[in-house]
Amino acid sequence: MTIRLAVAGVRHPHIDTIIAEAGHHDDVELVGIAEGDRELRGSYTARYGVRGYDDHAQLLDSGTADVIAVGDVYSARGAIVADALRSGHHVLADKPLCTTRADLDAIHAAWRGGDRLLSIAFEKRFYASTLALSEVLAQAELGEITMVTATGPHKLTRHRRPDWMFDAASYGGILNDLTVHDIDLLLHLTGVSSGQVRGHAGNRGNTDRPGFEDHGLAVVETDGGPIAALDAHWLSPEAAPYHGDYRMRLVGTGGTADVLWKDDELVVATHERSPRDVPLPPRRRAAADFVDALRAGREPSVTASDALAATSVALAAQESARAGRPVTWDIAGYLPGSGGAPLDRPTSRRTP
Repeated sequence: MTIRLAVAGVRHPHIDTIIAEAGHHDDVELVGIAEGDRELRGSYTARYGVRGYDDHAQLLDSGTADVIAVGDVYSARGAIVADALRSGHHVLADKPLCTTRADLDAIHAAWRGGDRLLSIAFEKRFYASTLALSEVLAQAELGEITMVTATGPHKLTRHRRPDWMFDAASYGGILNDLTVHDIDLLLHLTGVSSGQVRGHAGNRGNTDRPGFEDHGLAVVETDGGPIAALDAHWLSPEAAPYHGDYRMRLVGTGGTADVLWKDDELVVATHERSPRDVPLPPRRRAAADFVDALRAGREPSVTASDALAATSVALAAQESARAGRPVTWDIAGYLPGSGGAPLDRPTSRRTP
């Protein structure tokens, strides 16, 4: 069985990681690229020797693909994902999944009404230190998690960024773009499902582009769970040898865990043991996990419910930042067993 992969939109370099996944598997074939920018489309189709399409509708109508990887301008992604699901394709999207609540609702309805796989390539889930952290939490070494803090600094390298990124409508906001990574981890690692979020966003270093947000913070309160402060910014030092010094700290009643993604380390300290570096398992790849899920007829590690839930909370944080008030969030409708998450899908129909 060959898994036929096609791409809808190549406007962000993250999509190259998903395209590269085809080269790691004998049974995955890149079959087409849809891109509205003629020059960009030509560059990619020439590089990979595949057919090009003017837009995602042409690609979907061609019937040549099983999986659609989505990497278009952020504001265009929601319609592409929903259309792909409705037309019977599996979808692996770069983050963010979409930029509006209306698009998220359309994606949810399209996925709920079918039997296709949907996932976001949340690479942080698959870093070695994150995988090790999951094991530490499974052993309950930290006790009850009470606080989570994370920072997501990014280099802007402004001259390399496309114009659409500096437009509020096409970009969608920094919390929905960057903080969504750590929102996903908060939900995944703690199991919380409702609460309130207060978002903050601003622009201090790029004031000549008033539609852009170069820093933001989401303060997430959870019902019966931890408090989280998750920041992100485009102000990481340009002269630094790294793109960003990503970190997360979990504070529990029994100890702390510091996830140092830049340095590929996990440091755990408890009331019984002094700080120690935790041995790390091999790093995994988000796209590889999705391919493995297709082969096995299982859900990917980042399930559709996970993708929808993280996006929903990120959109709530973005809404809060714009409105200047807290926003209540609840992801119960996306979780397995709810009316919004279909169960027991026929495994035979999940494979291409």
